[in-house]
Amino acid sequence: MWRAAASRLLLHRRPSPATATAACTLQNRRLLSANAEFTTGEARRVVRLVGVEMLKRSLRDRSEEVISYGEFLEECVEAGAARTHGQAEVLARAMEQSGVVLFFRGKVYLHPEKVCDLVKRAVPFALTPENEARKEELKQLQKMMKEIEGRAHKHARRIICFGFACLIFQFALFFRLTYWEFSWDRIEPIAFFFGGTQLVCGYAYFIITSRNPSLQDFLQTLFMSRRRKLCAKQNFDMKRYLELQKHSGCPRKGDYCSQGRN
Repeated sequence: MWRAAASRLLLHRRPSPATATAACTLQNRRLLSANAEFTTGEARRVVRLVGVEMLKRSLRDRSEEVISYGEFLEECVEAGAARTHGQAEVLARAMEQSGVVLFFRGKVYLHPEKVCDLVKRAVPFALTPENEARKEELKQLQKMMKEIEGRAHKHARRIICFGFACLIFQFALFFRLTYWEFSWDRIEPIAFFFGGTQLVCGYAYFIITSRNPSLQDFLQTLFMSRRRKLCAKQNFDMKRYLELQKHSGCPRKGDYCSQGRN
């Protein structure tokens, strides 16, 4: 019985302090070796991702739309997304490829979507297939404008022809009064005042419009005035027409000279 008790004591004997210390040290080393892989690899990656997210948030919160490239690199380092300027340059190229920022001529655009919208507005929509509705709208407005300009052109030509007929009638009247009805001594003052009145009218036209009082300019003024009245009468949206024409990249054809050449 004493032997059985002694054997049980030997089996459940507590380890010595040296043995316990060695076992604890070995266990801690195993835990450290297991955590060492996360600390050196994934922990750095997580910290860098956190720094990148903080960098994105700080860039979005900035009031500036554009910053310099050097300032952007400093921002990357300060946010913890990169340790050195070399790593910041690598991160900058990655962010540009992913569409977060846009680099152009040493400047960093923090909102590339706005730049994209501006480029879309500047590019003629005639080159983009998704703007069929706007193309059809422009065609309808161009058709209406062509009719309006045709009518305005005829109206301006009629007034010019009427003025030419009045000059011929004036010359024929003075010729008749000079050689058949009266003499040149009586018609000379009347002709002088008629000529002076026409000169005064031309001078007044220049003062009011600040334009050269020529026949071509007068014809252009008549055409534009009649076209404006016809557009208002037919409720033509001139602002929308000019906007679509500008975005389509088509040249403007809204003057009398283009009508005359056609």
